[in-house]
Amino acid sequence: MMSKNKIILTIIIIAAIILLFLPIEYPQSVKGKGKLLPYKSWVLSKGTDGRLLTSLIDNSTGRNSEFTVTQFERGDAVQFKLNENVLNENIISMGDTIGFIISNEIEKDIQKLKGELETARASLKVQISSEKESVIEAEKNKLTFAKKQLDEQTKLFERKKKLFDRQLISQQEFEADEAKYELAKINISIAEERLRSVQSGAKEEEVDFATSKINAIEKEIDVLQRRFENNNITSPINGMISRSYSTDTLLIVNDTSKYVVLLPIEWNSFSKINVEQNVEISSVNISEIGTGKINSIDNTIVNISGREFVLATALSFTKYKEIVPGLIVDYEIDCGTTTSAKYFSDFIKIIFN
Repeated sequence: MMSKNKIILTIIIIAAIILLFLPIEYPQSVKGKGKLLPYKSWVLSKGTDGRLLTSLIDNSTGRNSEFTVTQFERGDAVQFKLNENVLNENIISMGDTIGFIISNEIEKDIQKLKGELETARASLKVQISSEKESVIEAEKNKLTFAKKQLDEQTKLFERKKKLFDRQLISQQEFEADEAKYELAKINISIAEERLRSVQSGAKEEEVDFATSKINAIEKEIDVLQRRFENNNITSPINGMISRSYSTDTLLIVNDTSKYVVLLPIEWNSFSKINVEQNVEISSVNISEIGTGKINSIDNTIVNISGREFVLATALSFTKYKEIVPGLIVDYEIDCGTTTSAKYFSDFIKIIFN
């Protein structure tokens, strides 16, 4: 006669066998820790040689989708200023001007060309106007004014040079005043040339040549003006400003219209994972729960603390309030259903592997 314990054990074994082969499906999932990232990040930084660098990182693919380098002319005194009006808003729109690049060389070239343009226009005006005397008088007044400005800039420059020699002001401040001094000298030359031009007059057949010269100068100014405006740094994305305390990184703009979740999947669970599977996202001590879908699975192994993982990413369109980019989150991937037999078979494979 079988003992009571043997009867109970037999019943348990029979029940297990029955459960094992019953056509019942059970839900299965893969859980782990992941990291929440913004959909895209635009980074503005400066190089060790003074260049400005921008990079647009697409976290859904892990690629740098856009990269630019702003190189300045050698010897050009360049200043870069962040646009405080935009930065104080904390929210950036695509096309917003983030900062301004101020180039003394380009500004001087533009001013010089504008002076040449005025000279050419004045010369043409004399050729087609009978009011030559009034034009000459006006140019004399401009020359007088230019000389007065040069006198003032000369005195200011000499004072700043003495302060700079005694190391009481910065090189940047000294170079800015030096540029103004040089520009004032250029303005004298321009005013003198304008006066000589209107005093000498010109032949009637030279009108066409003067007109074409004016057009050429205008086009050159337009090219320099576009170059000057293109030096301004604008944001290629909508997003929120992320403060950076690095001396090299000036600004980061994060596109949080959607989020990317970086999912390290253990190799033993890799076979259960497919693109478009649903993912639930949560965090300890935070009641907020988000959802997403797997959009990519890498095909390389990453070793983390001696364990093998495959990296996958999921896209989440949930508008989070408490969960913020950079936070380590808990994830649970919905892997559909499985039968008891399949689950037992996978368990045996794990043991023997």
